[in-house]
Amino acid sequence: MSTNPKPAWLLEFAVVWQQELSNHNLDALDSVYHSEMLFEDPSGQIHGRINFKAHLAKLYQNVDEASFQLHEPVVQDNQRVAQPWTMTLRHPRLAGGDPVYVEGISLLTAQSGKIVSHRDYFDMGEMLYESIPLVGPLVRLVKNRVSP
Repeated sequence: MSTNPKPAWLLEFAVVWQQELSNHNLDALDSVYHSEMLFEDPSGQIHGRINFKAHLAKLYQNVDEASFQLHEPVVQDNQRVAQPWTMTLRHPRLAGGDPVYVEGISLLTAQSGKIVSHRDYFDMGEMLYESIPLVGPLVRLVKNRVSP
């Protein structure tokens, strides 16, 4: 658990990602992200808030639900935070339309109250590959064979 106080930008980040963000309200990101921010996740890098918003708009297409539950963050200082989360995703082509739950963590860096770097770590197989018919059972089989 974090002993450092939560910076104001992190509190705003939590409000945006848990309450305000939707495909119809991507402008909510403007209040927490710097215009020249960098986003990274297992699928690649995105430079700039405009491109990040376009990326999310594309991801949210055909999604029935995408929501985040943020857990207790680890605040290193006023500018660096590790923010664990659980994403609930429902897509008609994944898991038969049933919810898929993905655990992850975001490493966030802010300057002057705006996020300049947001890097997500999560298991892409858990989110996507394991939920695709025919591919999912094969991925789970491989994971089970290599797990300790």
